[in-house]
Amino acid sequence: MVLSPQLDPPDIAALEQVEDRGERERLYTDNSIYRHVLPQGVRYTRGNHPLSVKRTWQSLDAILRSDMNASEALPVRTLRASRILTALTAISALAVVSGAAASAREGLDLKSVGGTGVLLLAGGVATVGFGIGAGVTYNRARKGYDRAVDIYNESLGLRLGVLDANGEYKPPPGVLVDSEGYILLGDEAGPLPPVSSTRVPPRPTDGDAPVEALPQRLDADAIRVALAEPQSRAFAECRAHAQGGEEVAVTLTVAGASGEVVAAESAATPLAECAAAILQGARFPTFASPSQVVQVKMRF
Repeated sequence: MVLSPQLDPPDIAALEQVEDRGERERLYTDNSIYRHVLPQGVRYTRGNHPLSVKRTWQSLDAILRSDMNASEALPVRTLRASRILTALTAISALAVVSGAAASAREGLDLKSVGGTGVLLLAGGVATVGFGIGAGVTYNRARKGYDRAVDIYNESLGLRLGVLDANGEYKPPPGVLVDSEGYILLGDEAGPLPPVSSTRVPPRPTDGDAPVEALPQRLDADAIRVALAEPQSRAFAECRAHAQGGEEVAVTLTVAGASGEVVAAESAATPLAECAAAILQGARFPTFASPSQVVQVKMRF
């Protein structure tokens, strides 16, 4: 691990002193470790900033050792065995080179094997054996570090109060979630009413009630009902773009006369654009104001 450029470990004790829940969630996102499956293999970043340098698992040692749970899960013995076998592979390779140089003039006679022949054959067999052993233990160490990454992320979220003991996202007090645990809307209104019980006011015409009879703005219940199905679709269809623990904010502009979403603005990321495209299909009840802006936040 000395030769690998290490990422700076976070001060988890200082992060635990933050009282604001929103700031804790931001710190959890910035200090979590994210995987990136690339053609050259799995790479890791701390935080999900698009400009973060993607590194190999060897660079995570300092971060993982900053948390006690992740540090205890590190495959220390396996990594030590891999290093020893790698060193023995190099030594046995030198024996092969020495034996080949010593027997270069006479050649290798398998019928009457001399000292140089024994050195050459033994070195070759040892090189193959130690090389296979080093490769197996190295792969086990890599998988052990990958498992320690999961433990680190869950331990960090638990200590910051963002995750529960089972590793599931724990919403703040007063936040509504659906049956799968996904956030529906960030307010403290009552439970979500069934869709069938919500009456959508008809669009006024010349012979109907005046426009003033409609509500001036959408209330919380109407917003939750209108977004329940599109959000469920977004969690199901856009999850492939998520890296875990990623929050998406989408700003919807709803036309009052028709209740249709006329604009959906989000960050220029595949996950945010996917969620915005699905949320734009939401249909709200009509209301008297020309338009209303609804902001939706979802954590994948």
